[in-house]
This record gives sequence, structure tokens and C-alpha cells, in this order.
Amino acid sequence: KVYTLSKNEDSQIKYFDAVIVGSGPVGCTFARKLIEAGYKVGMVEAGASESNPPGSHLKNAFRFQKDINSFSNLVNSHLHLLSVPTSIDIYPDTIDQTSILKTGTIHLNQNPDQDHRLNLRAAAATYSVGGMGTHWTCATPRLRESERFSNLIPDEEMDELYEEAENYLHISKDPYNGTMLQTTILKALKKRYGEDIPQALPLAVRFKKADKPDALSFNFWTGPYDILRKENYENENFTLMGQHLAQFLHPKINNTSIIDGLITKNLLKHDKNKNFNWDIEIPALGKYLCEQTVAYCQIVLNKKIVKEMLEDPTWSEGVKKHKEAYPKDPIPIPFDVPLPQCWIPYTDKRPWHAQVHRDAFSYGQTPANVDNRVILDFRYFAASNNSEELNNRVEFSKEIKDMFGMPQPTFYVRTSEKDAKTNHKMLNDMIQTALSMGGFLPGNEPQFMPPGTALHITGTVRMGINKETSVVDTNLCVHGFRNLYLGTTGVIPTTITANPTLTSIALAIKSANHIIKKLKE
Repeated sequence: KVYTLSKNEDSQIKYFDAVIVGSGPVGCTFARKLIEAGYKVGMVEAGASESNPPGSHLKNAFRFQKDINSFSNLVNSHLHLLSVPTSIDIYPDTIDQTSILKTGTIHLNQNPDQDHRLNLRAAAATYSVGGMGTHWTCATPRLRESERFSNLIPDEEMDELYEEAENYLHISKDPYNGTMLQTTILKALKKRYGEDIPQALPLAVRFKKADKPDALSFNFWTGPYDILRKENYENENFTLMGQHLAQFLHPKINNTSIIDGLITKNLLKHDKNKNFNWDIEIPALGKYLCEQTVAYCQIVLNKKIVKEMLEDPTWSEGVKKHKEAYPKDPIPIPFDVPLPQCWIPYTDKRPWHAQVHRDAFSYGQTPANVDNRVILDFRYFAASNNSEELNNRVEFSKEIKDMFGMPQPTFYVRTSEKDAKTNHKMLNDMIQTALSMGGFLPGNEPQFMPPGTALHITGTVRMGINKETSVVDTNLCVHGFRNLYLGTTGVIPTTITANPTLTSIALAIKSANHIIKKLKE
């Protein structure tokens, strides 16, 4: 058994069979498996609950069902940048000279050690119950071809884990099959890529089509609460401690390979951070960092595609009813038609993953006077390969603290010449595909997004057999420890282009099964 201790003098030691730090999709996967196996689980989360029930997907609110564009503002408000350089001249030369001008500040993740040329400047974290799972896109493709790590987990076993993870996430392979915009966009993509390549993007969503012309079609997006399940959240064996910071792992006195406890801090109380000197030597920690390169643009569908769609007999009844209800609407696409969600899967010959859709990210907002029904987003993701020469990594300062008083991360990330050429080919592919379907929306022309935009960092605590070149084993147990496990996208050991959430949850299921087996022994 392990325990968690709130540093408050009045608080009591709380005993659990397992303590989980973090309440996102992966943490809730561990919790669900352990609770359903009959074990007592404590979950520590630095953030507060921002939704009801806690950890629900915020995009399920009526407002965002109606206006997806406005959800981008919410996403941005939840993202907190991890490393903000302050070592360069950040002040304009037109500022009032009586103002105080200082570089090297260290407030709220400002980092004078961060070289802006090596930074993942868009890399961010979400501090709330549910984490990024409260606003993620719910894209859930499986890894393909060389993205897999078959040398560590055989494909057959991985596919079984994927199936269970897809069940946890309520994944729909083609939720908008047979709907107006989805069918139209897939048809256009097949003209560009061929009949067999473009597909519906698999999503963690349950779609309910409106039963009346003016009713709202509803997308119920999967959040961490849905993964955990209501009955497990309310189970007496589960305790969620929001706004509590996990500060230190406490080793067993006579065996430091065993974690005996977790020391936490209640963030709502004025407790000082405790200094705790226990250096854990993990050679591969923070190394082998990979983050995807993102190319992006937005188009307005061309007149020919929209005209053919509106004249297609398949949609004639819906278009007719919409015209009758809204005779002044110049684009008679029914309001209940779901926005498209398509993708071009990764292959080793075309090493990027493409999402052609309309959705809300931290970027890509359209002006209020632009009709979202004819807007299409293109987001292309390429893998960034690491090497001994590049040595892409994240390091944690022993002197500078982040906003929670924990070690400040500093990134050291560069792009290889080979990856730069691949990224250029990807950008060209995106541009040609986009132009075949419409014209660029001013302000959202083709561009590479800032490093870290994907929010898909992998490799930093990667899975492997050699403890010199990996952090966790194939059950996600940290090398050199008997009861310390890591569940995160960071355990994925390969360079990938797809959204890593499904894979992370599949690996968490494998890890949780191993933990349960050990608890029974």
C-alpha cells in the first residue's frame, strides 16, 4: 500500500492501494481498471474542476455545439505555456523609458535559460480536472506501419489493447457516414488521393442526428469522466483531490526501489514548498524528445463543389426544407448537418498524417462574418526524428521553479535537414490538395505552426528494455523501481504523426493489468 499526505498539519495520512498523479484520459484509464478490480485509488490533480461532472468534455455545452468557432477561445484560455524565454530583448524600443526594463524574469514559467531558437514555444499544459481531455479534438487513429513498436509489443497484442481502449473512449469509426458535408469532402479528397486512401477520421464521439429539421444534431464528445465512468467516480474506493500538487515521492527506508508514499501540497493553503533531497538517477529522462511539425491552412469551398452538393438528389429533401424554413439563407446547407471530419492516414511512403475537417483548436478561428458551413481546415502532421547529433530533449532546472514551484522545464529542440525536406513536401501536398477544393481564407493561408503546437510530445520517458536508453519497461514501470509507473504520451518510443491519445490509453490498459496482477500477489 502507498499513501498520500497533504502537508497541512491538520490533515491525516490517507492510505490507498494506488495513487495516480493527474486526472486526464490516461490517469482515468488507470483509475477505472483499478477501481473495477476492487482496489482503493487516490487521484491527485493540481487543477480545479472546470466542468460538471468533473472531467467532462467542455465541447458538449450547447453553445459550442452551435458555434464551434468560439471553442477555440476556451482552448486557448486553458493552455499554459511551459517555457517562455526572457533572455532576449523582449521590450519594444518605443516603450516609455521611465518604465522598468528587465530581462531574465522568472514569473509564471518565464525562463531565462530558454534559448528561443531551441524552444517548443507553443508547448503547453492544461491544469484542470480532466486536463487536456476536457478540450481535446477526440481524434483517435491507431498507429500505422513504422509508427508501431512491434519489437516491444507485438502487433496482435497491441491491436487487442487498441480494441479495449476504443471501447473506453466510445470511438466511432465513421460517425458522420452518409451526411452531406462529410460525403462531399470525402468525394473531393478521393479525386485528389485516389479512391482507397481518404477515410473518415475515427473520433471519440457519440453522434445523435436531429429528428426534426430545426433541431440540433448533438455530438457527445468523450472526456476523462466518461472514461472513468459515473459509477467509478462515485465509488467509495475512489478519492479525487483537486488543487493538490504532487511534490515528492517518498522511498521506503530500507529499499529505495519501492515508493512508500507521495507527499502532496494543498494549493489553496499557504504552505511553503518543501525541499526534499532524493536524487533519482534516470539517464534517459527527458531525452529522445519528438514533437510533430504542423502545417495548416483554411479554405472556403469553391463554388463548383458547393453547387454540385446542393443540386445532388441525395440532399434535395433537406435542402428544400431548409429553403422553406430560411428563405433568405444564401447557402442552403441545413444547420443540423455535422461538420466534416476526414483524414489521410500516414504511410511510410507518405510520412505525414492529414486531417481535413472543420474543428476547434488553439488556432484557426474564423471571423464572425464567415459562414463555417463552407470553411474547411487542413492540418498536416509530420514526425520529427531525433538523433544523437540533434539530442532533442527537455531538462528540468534545479534553481528556477515553474508556477507551481516545481522544476522549470527547458527545451532543446532542432530539426534535421531530412525532416526539413519532408516537411516541405508535406506543405506542398497540403497546398495542392487545398487548392483543388477551394481558395485560401485571408489570414489563414498555408503556414507552419509554431513548434509545440501539436501538443503531442513523445519519447521523453520512452518505453524500452535498456535502462540507459529508456525510462520505463513494456509495462510502463520505471526502470529500477517496483511500484512506480508512468502513463503518458511520453512513453511512446517511436516517431509518430497521429494523435497519440488512443495509443497512450491502450498502453495504460496494459500497465494497469500488470499492476493489478502485482497487487494480487
